[in-house]
Amino acid sequence: MEPQSDERRQCTRTPFLATVLISTDLEDLETKADLRDISISGMYVELEQNISVGTVCSSRIIIEGKHSRLILDDIQGEVVREEEGGVAIRFASNMEWFVLFKIYTQFSKNALSG
Repeated sequence: MEPQSDERRQCTRTPFLATVLISTDLEDLETKADLRDISISGMYVELEQNISVGTVCSSRIIIEGKHSRLILDDIQGEVVREEEGGVAIRFASNMEWFVLFKIYTQFSKNALSG
């Protein structure tokens, strides 16, 4: 018999470092956060000012390159877990650009090792 796990995630997470701007109507808040990991259905961000569970939010992920930046805008979601120093956000719909994170992560690993 396998040990039971409290793991409820159904999607593979990809570690990824990027800046996230989060805005909420309810708390009239706009804050900067650090993306730590992302999946097709959600993301975990570290931030100084936590946002309450159940808060609906809109996020903008900014991926910085050496000579350009990629901005994924208007990502709707809801805070589903609050911890000291961060929150988990479930996207309102699957992240259609998730493949970019997988490709970029693989590319970065290959560039560093080669």
